[in-house]
Amino acid sequence: MRRSACPVSPSLVLWLMAALWLSSAGAHGEANADLRGVTLCVDEQAVQVELEDLPASRAASARAQLVASLGQRLTTALEQDRVRYQRRPSCAGQVGQTQVQASVRYLDPRSYIGYGQQTYSYTVSLKVNGAAATSTDQKRGFSSGWSELYSETGTRRPFEAVVTEWGEEQARDLTAVWRRDNPTLIQHLILPGLLRSLLLATAFAVILSSSGVLIVLSRRTRFKSAV
Repeated sequence: MRRSACPVSPSLVLWLMAALWLSSAGAHGEANADLRGVTLCVDEQAVQVELEDLPASRAASARAQLVASLGQRLTTALEQDRVRYQRRPSCAGQVGQTQVQASVRYLDPRSYIGYGQQTYSYTVSLKVNGAAATSTDQKRGFSSGWSELYSETGTRRPFEAVVTEWGEEQARDLTAVWRRDNPTLIQHLILPGLLRSLLLATAFAVILSSSGVLIVLSRRTRFKSAV
């Protein structure tokens, strides 16, 4: 018996086309996401901005704005999510050194045919220098990045705002990973694992011991009352 072909939903085709377009429009990833016991370190060089082929006036204002906004979004995320970090004059070579890097290039339509006016390529990355793990040969740390083409034509939004938003997005990813790898005592109690089992066993033993003491005291009280 010959089976009939299963019809493909038009909405599924559109969804797949959108997913393929998004995957080709930008790329991002996260690697070395292990921050157990790492205290982040932030210094004056925590934000690095590289601009290429921009007019001098736009480059000067964009650099100042990106350095300020990316640095502010990073520290705000760390403080709001209660991530353990320290400010130092220099974090170079330190475990936990945290750096945001943004690179923007103007695609001159005279050289980049078909991209139109006010089109830029940009990359935003966030990295944390980690400590060597004791149980494996891998290093602890954090690394993420995002890159895409962006046109200010039509959107009416400057690339500075878009780059800043992706910097904040990655800062939130960083804080989520740090909190995952450095849970509080209450979170340890909630999460399954050896520590949870030990704490529950200890608590159970304390309850049993307390119950035994109360029973003995209660019997003694009844005995004295009877006498």
